[in-house]
Amino acid sequence: MEASDFLHKLAEQASKYAISLDGQISRDQSPRVRGGNALVYCGTISLEGRTTTVAIKTVVGATQADMKVMKRVLREAHVWSKLNHPNVLSLLGITTEFDLTISLVTTWMENGSARTFVQERYNDPRPLIGDIAAGLHYLHNHPKGPIIHGDLKGDNVLIAQDGRALLTDFGLSIHLNSSFTMTTHLPCGGSLHWMAPELIDTTGTGDMRATVESDAWSFGMTTLELFTGKAPYHEQKSITAILFRILEGQPTRPSDEDTNFRMTDEWWALCSRCWNKKPSRRISMSDSINLIGQLLASTCVVFFIQAKLQHLFVFLD
Repeated sequence: MEASDFLHKLAEQASKYAISLDGQISRDQSPRVRGGNALVYCGTISLEGRTTTVAIKTVVGATQADMKVMKRVLREAHVWSKLNHPNVLSLLGITTEFDLTISLVTTWMENGSARTFVQERYNDPRPLIGDIAAGLHYLHNHPKGPIIHGDLKGDNVLIAQDGRALLTDFGLSIHLNSSFTMTTHLPCGGSLHWMAPELIDTTGTGDMRATVESDAWSFGMTTLELFTGKAPYHEQKSITAILFRILEGQPTRPSDEDTNFRMTDEWWALCSRCWNKKPSRRISMSDSINLIGQLLASTCVVFFIQAKLQHLFVFLD
């Protein structure tokens, strides 16, 4: 099939799963981010006389030569287009105008990822963790059936202009209601440092599947990552060593200095409840939200008392 014919057919198929933005997008020549199997470009979109900066995610390999990858991109667009929550990045639409493939278009987030954001020590990760839990709770309790993110980590959380954390990158998402999903088959994926032990293929059967419970494990690892600014098990220097540590049990608690004295016993206990070796015993996102709400409230009280004391000391001086 000629490239032009293929692209036309692709555009028709893609438009069934998300809004087509063909003819409305311009894209920079060089990608801003290279990660995993995707390139992220900065671009602009013109809608109703307004120009908005957008991110254009183009998956490497999603071309006529590899329809399996192409179907995965369509699945991502399909799942993503159904989501509407303050802590989930909205998909604006898709375009087939670049590189003879499908690109996913979202609003550009100048603050970058949560992992980058917390590298500035004055950026407190704790409110972000509450946002992430709220976004995951929405996915896991979606009206049309649970959605499993499948690859939660700091790099897959973006920070909005108002400071909200937004879940993104749904390339590994699974929707458990078959009437809502596409017919493609999703193997287990994810990023090793954040991966639950039950997803590690120790038998070679390839039968592992991401679940609500494995998302909970990844949530705990992402919480640890945002407190420390480092990937879980970062001290392990080889894939084999990382695998052994995951199978062995939860990470070692970081020092107070490594978390800027923010990770209290209560926050560490939350992480530990995410890492129960028995998936069914891991904390749900509903319970996580309630617990985080209490922890954030107590943090605000402490800050208020500290501010009052500082004001009093200044007055006495």
